[in-house]
Amino acid sequence: MSALNIIFVKIVRNLSGYIKKSENIPFELWIRRIAINHIVDEFRKNKAYKEHLDFRDLHESEHLHPVADPGVSKEKLEEIHQAIETLPHMNRTVFNLYVVDGYKHEEIAKMLNISSGTSKVHLHRARLKLKELLKQEWKKKVWTTESLVS
Repeated sequence: MSALNIIFVKIVRNLSGYIKKSENIPFELWIRRIAINHIVDEFRKNKAYKEHLDFRDLHESEHLHPVADPGVSKEKLEEIHQAIETLPHMNRTVFNLYVVDGYKHEEIAKMLNISSGTSKVHLHRARLKLKELLKQEWKKKVWTTESLVS
């Protein structure tokens, strides 16, 4: 059974629970939470899958769900995605859950069986590493561009 079918079944089975809480949570966010939780559960179950995580579909879905300021070029977005992919596994996982998916540190801690403090440390390290990588990459591009112009 595909992940989409399983998620749909979970949504249908838990719809009565949503109806009880519906005044606090938008329906779209509730569905998104179910989908993300399912994906994280599958991610934990299959360790081999963790090593081969790929962002190919991200580029195809950007037009449906823009992820950045429209002023940011596709080239810079690609550099950011590549930098994220180079992060250590746990730093990348926490970064994606916190920044991209909007989870809180307590929720990430439960999902990954770590403390919320550890989640914060991984996020901090991921941000520092991303800043360093992107700064180096953009300095190279500026230097290369300036040397071509001179």
